Amino acid sequence: MRVATAKNVTGNANGWSGGARAARYDVEVNRGFYRATLVHLLERAPKFAGRGLDLGCGTGFSAEGLIEKAPCVTWNGVDCSREMVELARRKPGLRKVDLLEARAEILPFPDASFDVVVANFSWHWFGEEARQEVRRVLRPGGWLLASVPLRRFSRVPGNRALAHALLAGRSHFVRSRSQGLRFEDVSRLLPGGVRVVRHELVVVNEQFADSQELREVLESRGALAAIFGDQPPTRIEAPSPVDFEWPFAVLHVQV
Repeated sequence: MRVATAKNVTGNANGWSGGARAARYDVEVNRGFYRATLVHLLERAPKFAGRGLDLGCGTGFSAEGLIEKAPCVTWNGVDCSREMVELARRKPGLRKVDLLEARAEILPFPDASFDVVVANFSWHWFGEEARQEVRRVLRPGGWLLASVPLRRFSRVPGNRALAHALLAGRSHFVRSRSQGLRFEDVSRLLPGGVRVVRHELVVVNEQFADSQELREVLESRGALAAIFGDQPPTRIEAPSPVDFEWPFAVLHVQV
C-alpha cells in the first residue's frame, strides 16, 4: 500500500472512544498489550528525570508503566477523549499524574515544558501539527519516545484475515495514516531539529480464542476504526485459535 497523505484523524478517535466504548477499552487484555508495547519502547532508553508527558494516554495503561519504570519523572497525561481521561483519573495508581483532556495538535503547555514525551501506540491518531507541538514543548536535550503501528505484510492467520477484509471493501475506504505507515516512512512524522537515536521494527504477538474475540479486541482498541473508518467489517473469518501480529516502529528521538 502507498502511504496516504497525513491528515488530522483525532476526530475519529473521539468517535470510537466516547462513552461506553471507553469502558470497553479499559480491560485487562488491552492493559497487557499496551504495557507490552511500552516495555519495547523503553528498551535502551536513557534514565529520565524531570517532567514527562504521556501523549494520547487513554485510560492510563502506559502511565502506569511509566510511573514504575521512570519514577524520577513527574508525569502528565493528555488525551482527546474526555471519557478516557475520566476513567484514568479514577485509578488510585494514577493520582499523582496530572491528566488533562487535550489534543496533541494543540497542547496546553508552555514552550520547553518537558524533558520527555512518550507516545505509546497513539501517534497514528494525530494530525501533522502534533510533531511541531511536541518539538515546542520539549526542552533542549529532551526526548521523544514513540511506538507507531506499521503497514506490513504478514502470513499470520489473523493478519491475513484482516487484510482480506480491507481489500474486499477497499472501494469504500479512504486511506489514512491511522492505518499505519511503512517502516521507512515513519521518519516523516518527526519535526526538524532532532536526532534519531533509535528507529527499529518490533512485533508483539497475541493469540485469540476465535475470530470473534479478535474482532472484539480490535474494536475495543480502536484498531478497526483506525483501519476501516466508520465502516468496520461485521465479521473477520479465521480458523481458531487466531494468531495475530502487531508490527510497529520504535523511535527514540532527541532534541
